[in-house]
Amino acid sequence: MAYKVYAPAENSVLQLGVEELISYGKGAFVKCSVSEESDILLVSEESSKFKDSFSLSSEDHRLYIRGSNSRSVLYGIFDYLRAFGFDFIYPGKEGEIIPENVEFTIEDFHVSESACRSFRGIAAAPDVENLQEGYDLIRFMVQNKYNIFFMEGFDVERPGDEYSVIDGVHPLQHVEYLLKEKSWEERKEIALKKQTMVEYARKYGLLIERGGHGWNYGVPEHFAANHGITPAEGRAILQAKGKVNEQALVAVSTWFQICLCREEVRDIYVEHIITYLKEHHHEMDIAAIWLGDGYDNKCQCKECLKVPFSNWYMEIFRKVALWAQKELPQLKLECIMYFETLEAPTENFLEGLDNVILNLAVWRHCYFHALDDEKCRLPGWIPDYRNNASHDDARDMRIINYDHYAAYADWRKCVGDAIPCLLFNYITHIQEPDRHFMSYDPEYLCRYFNDFDRLKFDGMVDCQCHSSWDKPANLQLCCAGRVLWNKFDNDPEQIRKEIFGKLFGSRASEVTSYCDEIYQLLISCGDYHHSLHFTPEKTRNLKKGLLKMAQKLDALGALPQNRERYFRESLETLMQSVDEALKKIQN
Repeated sequence: MAYKVYAPAENSVLQLGVEELISYGKGAFVKCSVSEESDILLVSEESSKFKDSFSLSSEDHRLYIRGSNSRSVLYGIFDYLRAFGFDFIYPGKEGEIIPENVEFTIEDFHVSESACRSFRGIAAAPDVENLQEGYDLIRFMVQNKYNIFFMEGFDVERPGDEYSVIDGVHPLQHVEYLLKEKSWEERKEIALKKQTMVEYARKYGLLIERGGHGWNYGVPEHFAANHGITPAEGRAILQAKGKVNEQALVAVSTWFQICLCREEVRDIYVEHIITYLKEHHHEMDIAAIWLGDGYDNKCQCKECLKVPFSNWYMEIFRKVALWAQKELPQLKLECIMYFETLEAPTENFLEGLDNVILNLAVWRHCYFHALDDEKCRLPGWIPDYRNNASHDDARDMRIINYDHYAAYADWRKCVGDAIPCLLFNYITHIQEPDRHFMSYDPEYLCRYFNDFDRLKFDGMVDCQCHSSWDKPANLQLCCAGRVLWNKFDNDPEQIRKEIFGKLFGSRASEVTSYCDEIYQLLISCGDYHHSLHFTPEKTRNLKKGLLKMAQKLDALGALPQNRERYFRESLETLMQSVDEALKKIQN
C-alpha cells in the first residue's frame, strides 16, 4: 500500500516536494489532496525567510515534515530519503545513491534540526550550452541544505538604461566581458537563457541573490546629460585618473571604477540603484550592491585620495539602504570588502541599519593557514589599497590571508560585530592546484569552517562553481553544505569515508589511497602564495609527480559508473596549469 502525501495546493515548492517523494519512492507514495486522509503531511510554518530549520515527527501513525519555510521542508524530505539509504553526493543523477527494494516507514521519526550558518550559498556561472548542468546544481544545493543561489549580473534590463542605451544596444555588463564580440541580440538571448536558472532555483524555494558588480551603468552618461555635454565627454571627465590598472582606461566599462569625489556623481549612482530596485526587487531576496571589479583601478585624483575609497562607496550604499529599509523591508542589501574597498571607512556608515549584510571576498585564500594567522602574509611587502598597490605583479606579490583579515578587522572596529558577515569564497572557481587539493581530502576545508565563530562569519557563498570538474572526488561542495548546516559534523576523515564508501563500494580504500597520494603531492609542491612560474623547482617536481599519478590512475582501472574519468580530467587540468607555467619559466 502506498503512503498518501499531502501538501497545500497553493504552495508550489511543497507540491514539488510531493513530486520528489513520488519520483524517488517508485510506487511507495501517492499524492493526496485532503490533509485528513494523508499519511505524510508537508507543512511550511513560514516563520522565517532566512533562518532554516526542519523536523520529522511521527504522530498518531502519520509523519509530519515541517519546516521554517518551504525550502526547509525540502531539506526534511531529502533527509527522510537518506534514512533509507539515499544520498546526493554531486550534481546530476550519476551523483545520486539510489538503493533498491526500499521498505519505507513513517513511524519512529523524531528529528529536529536547525542551520548553524545563515549563509550557505553558491554563485553559479551557468554555461548556456549546457543549462542542464546548472539545473542539476540547483537540485544538489537543496539536497545538501544550501539556501542561496547567486547569479551575478542583471537580466535584460539594467540600471541606468535610460542614459546608457545607444541605438537600442546596452553596454556590456560585468559578467558579459567575454561576450564583447557578440551582438546585443546574441547577448540578450544568452541573458534570457541564464535567467531560467533563477526561475528554476525559485521552484525549489532558494533565496535569490542578484546584482554584484556593474551598478554604474549610465552614470557618466547621466552626468553628461546634466551638464549639456556629450556622453563621451562625460565619460572622459569621470574616468579614473592617475596610476591605475591599464584596463581601467577603457572608454565604457562597468568593470572598473569611476571618479567619485563629486557628490552629484554619488547621488546619480544612488538614483540609478534605487530606480532599478523599485522595478526589480521582487526578483531577488538579496541585492549585492558592489562597485566595479578588478584591482588597483581607483581614481587617483587629489580629491578622491583624501579618504578611503570605502567612504565614497559606503556613502552610496547607506543612502540606498536607508531607502530600502523603509520601502523594501524584506530585501537584504550586501556590501563588499574586496580589493578597492578593503581599506576600512573612517566612519560607521551602517549605523542603525538592520537590512544589510557584510561580505568579505578573499580572492587569494590560503587554506593551509587560518585567515588571521600573521605568518600567512608575503614577507617584506604590505599592500597599499589607497594608492592602487594591492598587487605587485613584477615581484608576484599579492594580498593573501592575513592582508584580508587585517582589512576585515579594521572594518569590524568601524561598524561593530552585530552586522552578519559571509565569506565570498572561490573553492571551485578555477582549476588551479591550490583549489584541486581540497577535492581529495577535506581536512583543511573543515578546519577553515571551524574558524567561523571565532572570526564572526555566518556562512559563505562559493563563487562561480564549476561543478563539472573533480567529480566525484569534489568533496568541497558536499562537505561545505554538510558543515555549514551542522558545524559539529566536521570530521574530515569520517566525511570522506562515508562519501567514498557510497561512491566506490569495495574499491573505496584503493581510491582513498590514490587521493591521499595526489593530496600530499599537491601540498608538498607549493604553498601557492606565488604563481607556479615563480616557483620553478617545485613546479618541475609537481610535473614529475603528476606523471607518476597518471600511471597509478591507469593501475587503478575502471571504477563504478566509470567515475575514474573525473580523476583523469583532474590530472589533465593540473598538467595543463603546470605546462603553462613551465613554458613561462623557459621563456
